[in-house]
Amino acid sequence: MSFRSISRLAQLGVRSRLVSTSAGTTRKKGKTPKTFDEVVAKPRSKPKKAGSRLTFHPDTPQDKTNLPPREDWREIFSWVPVNDRVSISNAETAALVAESFVPEGSKDQVVIEAFPGPGQLTRALMNLPKSRIKKIIVVENEVKYVEYLRPLAALDPRVTVINSSAATWDTFDIIEAEGHLKDTTVMGWNEGVHPNLQFISHLPLTVLGEQLISQFLRLIPERSWLFKYGRIRMNLILSEYRLTAGPNDKAMRCKLSIMARATANSQLLLYDQLQPYPDHFHPILKGAASAVKNSSNRKIGIPFQAVEIIPLEEQVIDGDKLDIWDYCVRRLFVRKATTLEKCIEDLGPGASSLLPKLDGVVDSSKRVRELSVAEWAALTKEFDAWPFAPKDLRIHDAMLDNYGGRGTLTRF
Repeated sequence: MSFRSISRLAQLGVRSRLVSTSAGTTRKKGKTPKTFDEVVAKPRSKPKKAGSRLTFHPDTPQDKTNLPPREDWREIFSWVPVNDRVSISNAETAALVAESFVPEGSKDQVVIEAFPGPGQLTRALMNLPKSRIKKIIVVENEVKYVEYLRPLAALDPRVTVINSSAATWDTFDIIEAEGHLKDTTVMGWNEGVHPNLQFISHLPLTVLGEQLISQFLRLIPERSWLFKYGRIRMNLILSEYRLTAGPNDKAMRCKLSIMARATANSQLLLYDQLQPYPDHFHPILKGAASAVKNSSNRKIGIPFQAVEIIPLEEQVIDGDKLDIWDYCVRRLFVRKATTLEKCIEDLGPGASSLLPKLDGVVDSSKRVRELSVAEWAALTKEFDAWPFAPKDLRIHDAMLDNYGGRGTLTRF
């Protein structure tokens, strides 16, 4: 399967959101819209403001082999127009994370690193013993960050910089087409964790980051994307506490939690060592630091965490049944604080007839958010066998999602 075809649904979701936003825009009465020439083609009468994609801060060093002092990041990188891109800024922290992600005993790893920012973690990976890492494929599209990454490729033949977005699935087609994975062995799913291929990424602090992790997890049962090479290890730096939330975590348990536990073992790494946020990460906003979890995972300054994700050998979800899981989990999580017996009809008229078949296997007196993965597996199995199940399992844009409602990207 082409990487390009994997996330068509996600791309359509983004397009739908953009169209919705555009359609809802209002124009002030009596104001004539400017033409393309007036807006774009006309030369600027004023100098570009800080934050222009092509204008570097005056204090930006000419030699970008080394990063600026950490205390200068806030000023120099304030001209990078991506406040949602959190990355490690502390060199000692980066060394600690690199050692954790590619520990002693690793050999000839091919590392794909996405969203590296200016590359503090990239440099730490390069500084590990060369026997551990054979190749580092760095994926970054922000112009000002790329300028700090290109010199690394000149310094070390193991480093390749792909000037493209890791949020675009075509990027991974490019990686393959250019032959960067040509020597990578395809492992059988039951032959253990892939010993040589690894994916490392900071994730954006936006709905895009949440959507990406959802997509990564969905691709595991299908054994597509990088998982066509086997059970590859993913190491992520993110704010998404929902990823590891258990059934008793009322605030964080969600659809993403279910998918994560159904497809992979997820382990927190170095949590205490990465706190507090301002000591380790960029950007830092005034008054943004927080030492506690927040119900919103999209605020600069909330605690970040490192996570290791290893696909399960025995998958709970059949790759051909993802649409069933999508439908059941998303429909029922709209009322996640309601007991299953009271909301099962949300799956379709007459769905309460499934309850007797679930007796003894699923505790229908539990709230939806409290159901275990085994209970979800039993529920989706009975729903799939139900002769009166809805034929159209798509979740339409008009349906409300409890994370944002109409016009927002939904989370799985």
